[in-house]
Amino acid sequence: MGRRYKRLIGDIVDWDNLMEAYRLARRGKRDRQELMRFEARLWEELGALQMEMLWGTYQPGRYRSFIVYEPKCREILAAPFRDRVAQHAICNVCGPIWDRGMIFDTYACRPGKGTHCGADRVEAWARGMAASGPVWVLKMDVSKYFFSISHRLARSVVRDKISCPETLRLLDSVIASSAAAGDRDPIGVPVGNLTSQWIANLVGNRIDQWAKREMGLRRYIRYMDDMVVLVRGKHTALALRDAFADKLASLGLRFSKASVLPLDRGINFLGYRIWPHKRLLRPDSVRRMRRRLRQMEWEYAHGLIGLSDVRQRISSWLAHAGHANADTIKRMVLSKAVFTKREIEGSGQRPGEQNASGFKIQN
Repeated sequence: MGRRYKRLIGDIVDWDNLMEAYRLARRGKRDRQELMRFEARLWEELGALQMEMLWGTYQPGRYRSFIVYEPKCREILAAPFRDRVAQHAICNVCGPIWDRGMIFDTYACRPGKGTHCGADRVEAWARGMAASGPVWVLKMDVSKYFFSISHRLARSVVRDKISCPETLRLLDSVIASSAAAGDRDPIGVPVGNLTSQWIANLVGNRIDQWAKREMGLRRYIRYMDDMVVLVRGKHTALALRDAFADKLASLGLRFSKASVLPLDRGINFLGYRIWPHKRLLRPDSVRRMRRRLRQMEWEYAHGLIGLSDVRQRISSWLAHAGHANADTIKRMVLSKAVFTKREIEGSGQRPGEQNASGFKIQN
């Protein structure tokens, strides 16, 4: 279990921490009416939040619900801006504590980690093992991960490293905020919450510690609910698949997919298909980008987004594609994208064409 941390509430409600939490919560949302109202009364809002968190009277507000369809259809619950500030304040202090208790090879929502580091790690393992014999890959995904975590389990994992009563009261209130009235054993944590990301990682850490300490797996890696194990034999991989299924069941979770394949079929992980000496984009990543480009073409034509927005969104995908052997795919996808402004009647403006990152802009 290791050390459990006490007396954290003072650091959480510290004014400098609350100001930093406010700055983190407002990133990318400067045009939101809710944020503008909060900023208009910044000192009063932060002062009230400070007192509520310190004296145990803080209660989260109502969520705003909406649906996203990429990479798959799921419901997002967005907390009010005030509650996002509170969650950042909590995670600014608790996050580093939780992070220190995790294994090296878990890569989601952690400083200095991320998808590219995780993909590099798997490719290095594959290259090293392939040089000395056959390799089998156990690839596992958890079904509806965030929606399957019980509140009872969420309260338990945050207590693995935290014992400050006031801090735990804050975390319990955030966990309980998505429960339906009258539900005695609620299940599911909101995907949109910062605290939910940490809770999901802490639940995964229970699996990580078991995999490393009890199962002795040297080449095991996790990115949130996606796990990969590299082993020498097929029978070993099949036995591990059954063991992982039992471990997940003990936490109230189950697989959505669990495949056992030889390394020469590639490893589908973090948006790539990975082999020892090459890495390709997954086909669904290319399909999603083509859909996004069509949507952006329509938004640009109708004046809903500008050229800077187009470049920013495409640059994000190019950064992802840049970590794969994907030069031909990048040219094929971007060469078909043409961004044309609708001609403004009476403006006398003539369309001009400009090449930018491989796609065409017509103003």
